[in-house]
Amino acid sequence: MSEVTDNPKSSTVHSVVVAVKLLEYLAESGRPQRVTDIAAFLKMTKARVSRHLSTLSDLGLVARMPDNSGYRLGPMLFRLSNAALDQYEITNIAYRYMVMLRNKISESLLLAIPAGGDALIVSTISSGKPLSPQLVRGTRWTIPMSPTARLILAFSPENVRERVLARRTERDTDQEVDFDPVEARRVFERIRTRFYEFDADPHDAGFSTLSAPVFDHSERLEAALTIVMNRRADSAEQETRFLKPLKECALEISRALGSVDMANKLADTI
Repeated sequence: MSEVTDNPKSSTVHSVVVAVKLLEYLAESGRPQRVTDIAAFLKMTKARVSRHLSTLSDLGLVARMPDNSGYRLGPMLFRLSNAALDQYEITNIAYRYMVMLRNKISESLLLAIPAGGDALIVSTISSGKPLSPQLVRGTRWTIPMSPTARLILAFSPENVRERVLARRTERDTDQEVDFDPVEARRVFERIRTRFYEFDADPHDAGFSTLSAPVFDHSERLEAALTIVMNRRADSAEQETRFLKPLKECALEISRALGSVDMANKLADTI
């Protein structure tokens, strides 16, 4: 990134750009980062990065780890993200369709949007049953465990998929589930072919998950619509029973968002 020092206004704009890139780096890394690593990513000196971090920390946008091992995103971003979710257009468009689907199938629903290759929950509707899953808006789901995240990544641009796969492969897997990027690519291809993903109990919490894609006017993935239901002995019956109404709802939302080509492809699978 080139330095801009011609005038105070340009320097101010440049500082904003640096701050945004720094926050994006912390968000996509998925874990606290040291000043050295941030400086290497931004191609800046540690001293300049430290000054940016100090300002962002004062604003609550980043926070230093208690053991001084690095910096993570700060609490102010949580408040801002909740405000952004309230204003996100798709939640308003999709809500009435989600209510109709919930009333039809009596199961809990969530809507998740792409977030750096992950799935970010932006809207939830409870089934109203005594043992309904606790779906929290703002929760971020990741591959390989989450069917919703797998579906979102399957329909994401290839460069995003490969970046996430590389990042996931590089992680220390001693305390995580085994991850095979080759198998993941096969799963993504299957999802793109059948336009849905299902898992009988992805988080070992007693709930089955069924997800379908929602597209917008640019024919890109806008969100994933997901049914979360109590796991039953016959998971295949759950998949068969709820797949058609789920896809029909995803199709209605896609068409409401202006999708034509991808909506037609989705319709062909119903």
